Amino acid sequence: MLRIILFVFASLIAGCASVPPPDTASGNPEVILTNVKFDCVRSIFMNSFINQGYTIRNVSNTQIVAGRTTTNSSAFWYRTFYGGAAEERVTILFFPQNTPDTLRVVSTAAYVSDPATASEKVFAAEGTLEDQMQLLSMKSSIENQCRK
Repeated sequence: MLRIILFVFASLIAGCASVPPPDTASGNPEVILTNVKFDCVRSIFMNSFINQGYTIRNVSNTQIVAGRTTTNSSAFWYRTFYGGAAEERVTILFFPQNTPDTLRVVSTAAYVSDPATASEKVFAAEGTLEDQMQLLSMKSSIENQCRK
């Protein structure tokens, strides 16, 4: 019986181990797109969010903010008495580079309790290597679709 308890405890601790962030300049998932039209890139990210069930919260020349009610069980800790389930919020930041038609795209994520209220609280979430790989896999497709 003691062995089973120790095994369960060790499994729980292993499940809480942190995942190393991507090895990027910002520490968040990011990619640099070359020879692209900005409006096209922004449109691709907005469509991707909508297709994944996100609500677009804000769009500007420098960012897109999208959110959806979380289905992640670990977000249970971010629930509030009045607010219900937390929101997964993703922000895509656009940074024009010195080279013409080159755009740096950085992704950040957070869990938000009481979203869209005066008492909302934001809990930053670290991007993972998996998130970085997803951005890198999108790079060539975006560059082909948005070629200048």
